[in-house]
Amino acid sequence: MKGGTLLVLLLFVSLTIWWSLAPGWAEWGALALMICAGIPHGSFDLRVANAKWRDAPLSHKKIVALYLGGVVGMGGLCVFAPLIGLPLFLCISAIHFSEGEIHATTPPSNLVGTAYGVSAILLPIGLHTREAQVYMRYFVPPEIFSSIERPLVFVSYALALLLGILISASLISTKGTDRAEHLQRLICLCAWIILPPLSGFAVWFIGRHSLKHLQSCSEMFAGSRFGVPLDFALISILAILGLLPFALRFDFSRIEDLFAASICLIAGLTLPHMIVSHRMSEIVPPRRNTPA
Repeated sequence: MKGGTLLVLLLFVSLTIWWSLAPGWAEWGALALMICAGIPHGSFDLRVANAKWRDAPLSHKKIVALYLGGVVGMGGLCVFAPLIGLPLFLCISAIHFSEGEIHATTPPSNLVGTAYGVSAILLPIGLHTREAQVYMRYFVPPEIFSSIERPLVFVSYALALLLGILISASLISTKGTDRAEHLQRLICLCAWIILPPLSGFAVWFIGRHSLKHLQSCSEMFAGSRFGVPLDFALISILAILGLLPFALRFDFSRIEDLFAASICLIAGLTLPHMIVSHRMSEIVPPRRNTPA
């Protein structure tokens, strides 16, 4: 976990320096990092799905069709019914993030893992409501956001305080690998508190969530000339290029529009990704020498 801690720390320090020098550009950079480094972390989904349901009466074509159907359906809901699509996406993400944090807790704890998973979404929004309202304008009308702002801020500050106490106590009482996990969480908590929404979330999403998923799929990298299988690289590129059609509806020169388009794309990718990756470590054991 030393590499994970170093990555989280490097992201936090870099984005903090960038934000102190050029706040607006730091948010652009954080969003670009999440698009380029975050979206590809689901590019093993079709491989995992085929392995996970290898004994089920589902052909490769059916799995691909169901996966793409989930992408189009969820993405379309966020585009054409944003007030419904966004809350649904946030709930799906909270469940998905919480599952990852539950497995990262020793011993696994549903309560602690869920607290961290929900915080990854809630704190960047609730601790920075002014910036968050601008980013979420496409999905949530200002009058609705204003009506929930006060309880959102209260819950966010209370949760941040609770996590601070919990992480501090855990750091004092644990050693070794578990200590590294808590140190990463402390750095992410500092990022959520100090940095604006996109930068704070990027520290956790790239340095912790995406990295952990790629590490769990690392056995599938074997046998490739460049260290990653060709299909992983191809799917990653196609997923990122999936943003281009949204340029017909959003103005990518405005960060709030690029953010909205990114959310619509990521929402579509997250629903099938959550289904495929659910209990992946238990159901799909790592396999060596998987052909590229």
